[in-house]
Amino acid sequence: MSPSVPYLCGVAAAMFLAVCLMAAAVRWFHMCRPGDRNPRFYYPGRPYVTAVFLNALVLIPYVLHPESADAWYLVRLYFLPVVFFHYTILLSSYFGSMMQWKRWRISILLAGLPVALALTAAFVLAVWPGEQLAGSSAVIDYILYATGLFTTGACTYSMILIIRWARRSDEDDFSNPEDFPVVATRRWLWLVCSSMALCWTAAIVNRPGLMALVQLLIAAGIVIFLITALHPHRNQPEETAQATAPKTQEKQSYQRAIPLKKRKEILAAIRTVVEEQGAFLDPHLTLQDVADRSGYNRSYVAAVIKTEFGGFFNYVNRLRLARVDAYLKENPAATVQEAAEESGFASRRAYYAVRSKAI
Repeated sequence: MSPSVPYLCGVAAAMFLAVCLMAAAVRWFHMCRPGDRNPRFYYPGRPYVTAVFLNALVLIPYVLHPESADAWYLVRLYFLPVVFFHYTILLSSYFGSMMQWKRWRISILLAGLPVALALTAAFVLAVWPGEQLAGSSAVIDYILYATGLFTTGACTYSMILIIRWARRSDEDDFSNPEDFPVVATRRWLWLVCSSMALCWTAAIVNRPGLMALVQLLIAAGIVIFLITALHPHRNQPEETAQATAPKTQEKQSYQRAIPLKKRKEILAAIRTVVEEQGAFLDPHLTLQDVADRSGYNRSYVAAVIKTEFGGFFNYVNRLRLARVDAYLKENPAATVQEAAEESGFASRRAYYAVRSKAI
């Protein structure tokens, strides 16, 4: 290996560390309005995000001594199981808090024990004088791949759970695709999947030069994440979010129990509120809003809408799409953005997001 390679690898690690420290500082000290008025709601998981970025400080031994075999083991361990575990924390803390899934903390604690032990041991060896790991490459690879598979599974499970939440929220609780950050969620999951592929490639190839490139690419991904996460991606008041937590089993039991006569009464009340009174023109209309204005239990309203219209999101946005088409016909000079905003969409981007679903 060329003498300049360790130096360049140390520089890349230093740049990655600097980006992580900058992200930790920005995430903790900077909040856009209205997020600064209620950080626990608008920025759920903020302390965990900050802690994850600060954890990059364990790479200091590699930054200072990139030629050390022990430091090399430390950086390999960090960019395979540890980074994946960090992604699991980031996803679970944000979306778990948003969807009021309280068990995510216990799951993270149990999943983090083997990762924490391996990382602590690697850090101690990296700062201890000498080359304790020389000649132990087979054992090192076994530990890396075993813990890497474990954290890959945990991270994948978190992503699957988030995708399910996004789909369910689209159909059952929200009328605006931006109230549950569907667009941002896709972008973040894409970044996570790309980083996972890069880290596995670097771990298998086991070359410092490739690891340096991976560090720079992941640092760029962190910058993209930070930019997209600065503005709060939640538009609901806190009390509405509390009321619209998933209640699938309860809703199904109500659906079976609603008599036909009562179902017709609820359906008429829903149509009155949403269509005749024009509630669908509210860009942040929620299922709870309709339930409150119609005077019926939220679970009853959800069950009827699901049966009659295929879901709250579908129902409201069908009306909005029809209104956009009618508005453009009546006002040929109007722009798509004007028509979308006049028809209840929060933005032109929200309109195109709904239109792409071909409701």
